[in-house]
Amino acid sequence: MELIVITRPEMLPGEAAIINQLFVHGLARLQVRKPGATEAEFRTLLEQIEPHFRGRIALHQHHELANDFGITGLHFTEANRLAQSEGLLEALKNNGFTISTSTHDPEALERLSHHFDYAFLGPVFDSISKEGYSSKFPGNFKLENHSFPGKVIALGGIHAENLKSAIEMGFDGTAVLGSIWQNPDNAIAQFEQLRSLQKSSQQSSFQQSSCIPGLKPGAIDLALKMHAFAEKQINSKAKAVHCPGFQPGDPGKKDEADFVDRLHFISNETGTMSHIDSIRLALKAGCRWIQLRVKNRPEEEVLPIAWEATRLCDGYGARLIINDFPRVALAVQAFGLHLGLTDMPVPEAHALVGGKMVIGGTANTWEDITRRIGEGADYIGLGPFRFTNTKQNLSPILGIGGYRTLVLKMQEAGHSTPIIAIGGITPDDIGELREAGLHGVAMSGALIGAADPQKTFYQIQQALC
Repeated sequence: MELIVITRPEMLPGEAAIINQLFVHGLARLQVRKPGATEAEFRTLLEQIEPHFRGRIALHQHHELANDFGITGLHFTEANRLAQSEGLLEALKNNGFTISTSTHDPEALERLSHHFDYAFLGPVFDSISKEGYSSKFPGNFKLENHSFPGKVIALGGIHAENLKSAIEMGFDGTAVLGSIWQNPDNAIAQFEQLRSLQKSSQQSSFQQSSCIPGLKPGAIDLALKMHAFAEKQINSKAKAVHCPGFQPGDPGKKDEADFVDRLHFISNETGTMSHIDSIRLALKAGCRWIQLRVKNRPEEEVLPIAWEATRLCDGYGARLIINDFPRVALAVQAFGLHLGLTDMPVPEAHALVGGKMVIGGTANTWEDITRRIGEGADYIGLGPFRFTNTKQNLSPILGIGGYRTLVLKMQEAGHSTPIIAIGGITPDDIGELREAGLHGVAMSGALIGAADPQKTFYQIQQALC
């Protein structure tokens, strides 16, 4: 459950010091909105924010400053959004940006580009910061099912007394402005109160899910304990590394499967590196689609690892996919779930985790592909490309010839589900795989074993464009 803070539109005395303290107290995302500020004023404010917090910032204006400050979040107002091409949005996504937008109409969610990671919807309640800016939403409003795959964040007039109501409306999170900045001297205390209320609501939802069939004894209790533990951990040393050499506004190519990233990082564990260590390395390098793949461990052991991975990914604005464990994905509210060939069928998983969670599935043969498409998988992880020692019980190796044959059969059958190549892939393989028609690649060892992971990430991104 997201809790986002938006700055006041005007510059405030001592604002940067308050922002730094909000991050220290656990703020995962700050939207810097200063519509009347000059580039110089923006730069001055950003310079006063601690460098290791800047990866949690989204800019509403002066996007050109993102590279200078290692900022990976860009927001497009409703009017500005309409002026953007799908190619530009895809280029931003491919270069590691988290992008967001705003709308006042619930029906507009159906028309939003799937490139956007989240969208503000409001005003849900009468605005605190804008006099006369009244809610158009009825008191019994419920967010209906929609095709937009990103998170929908409630905006407008949210404070301690109505935050729970916003959550009950079905939003994925809340964004606050007036309740934080109405009294800047009390901003931290107000933020702490809102976080506490949101945490209580989230715990209630976990408790309600304890009746899910098949959930191992104690898993939900452990989830609550780990959530409480995670709330105390502040990733103050985490620093988002921005993909060098890319400026917002560069042209990009359009792709229909725009909500599925082209680069999937698969966590791995070695004698010297934990799953969390590998995820941290990938996030610092620039990856924003992270799959936690823990094998041969019970659910109750995977859950605390997933909580820590969630905390890390939230800090970088990344999407977390849980492999094999749908109930863990549900407990930590992951962006997605990936299922192996012997795991739960996709429709059954959808019934368990809900319609909003992205679900991908593994495939090795044409029969596997048609099964996944028939089940409604959002993407398919097809492989292995070559031998890899990061995966046990390896299926028959496909090689580039196997990929070409299977992609051609998909095209002939009229299928457009994104295919992600997996299994021993190196940056040098990407060009050939893209030419064969693959949407993207999943990698682990190529990044973990790189002498310079950030340089390798940039090389991979350039090959995927």
